[in-house]
Amino acid sequence: MYVFSRSLINYLLDLGIVDILLPFTCGVIIVGLYIAFNITKNYELLSLIFVIFLSFAFLPTMWLVAGGTYTSIPFYIIINAAIIVLLLNGLRRKIIVFLFALVVGALLVVEYQLPSMVEGYDSVLARYIDLAFSLFVCMFSIAVLMTVLIDSHMDELQKSKQYLTSLEELNKLLNDEKQKLKKLSITDYLTGAFNRRYITFCLNEEIRASRNRRKKLTVAMVDIDNFKTINDTYGHSYGDFVLRRVVSTIKKNVRQNDIVGRYGGDEFLIIMRNTSREEGYAIVERIRQKIQEIGWEKEHLVVTISGGVIEVGSEELTGLLKQVDELLYSAKHKSKNFIEKEVNAKEVNAQ
Repeated sequence: MYVFSRSLINYLLDLGIVDILLPFTCGVIIVGLYIAFNITKNYELLSLIFVIFLSFAFLPTMWLVAGGTYTSIPFYIIINAAIIVLLLNGLRRKIIVFLFALVVGALLVVEYQLPSMVEGYDSVLARYIDLAFSLFVCMFSIAVLMTVLIDSHMDELQKSKQYLTSLEELNKLLNDEKQKLKKLSITDYLTGAFNRRYITFCLNEEIRASRNRRKKLTVAMVDIDNFKTINDTYGHSYGDFVLRRVVSTIKKNVRQNDIVGRYGGDEFLIIMRNTSREEGYAIVERIRQKIQEIGWEKEHLVVTISGGVIEVGSEELTGLLKQVDELLYSAKHKSKNFIEKEVNAKEVNAQ
């Protein structure tokens, strides 16, 4: 709209046919480029053509025919510089700005050396009318360009915030999924206790920690008495139900820092930190009693456990597991529904 209004102002000021037709022709070309923008969608190339046309054809010609620095042309030089910055980016922007600065410098030299080449106004009134109109256009154009830039920046800032929010949500989701996968990888799917790989790993770490900190550590291994008979009599599905309920009872009767894991089919390890043999034995004995008291809907079904309890000494993981397994076997051999604890040297001598 500016170039067409510029042509109209030049006509009203009677600035000559060249001053009238040049802006009008520029406007026609700009409209053509705008139509090409929407048809080809090649905005980068057409923006470059548009900027080159304004910077190196339209404005230099207007400078020479409309009075140079004596007129309103410097205002449009400022607007054009803003258009270059807005439409172009990267190396293209730097090259065009540099070349445009050279052109403006050359025009200043030409005007200084050959002032007769630059046409002026016919009257002082025409000059001030043109300056007032051009100043308004320049202020309005700069305001519009700044608004576009600020709005674009705010839109990008909002998008960045939304992206960061989405990224945080995605990270939280990924972290939740990671925690779920980690839990699945260390949990026995049937009973909800830790699986054998993880409970063995925990036991090995606790053995090291207890020695480094010189703290007591007690370990128990228990299994369900006659579990094969339960499976054969009531079916494997009911056997799985028995396993889950036994594990639930064990978890309810250990302390918060104790660790429970499924070591085998119906065998479970209980790791008790900062616990002596006698304290550990009392915990496992209470568990045995609680399991014995469970009521089952199957007639004549009574589920019991047997186990072995040992306080960790100088044994390594393999040796410790072997000893506690032997204690479990001893409990089974004696009577079942029985917890066998390790007998130390003093007790042996007392006997």
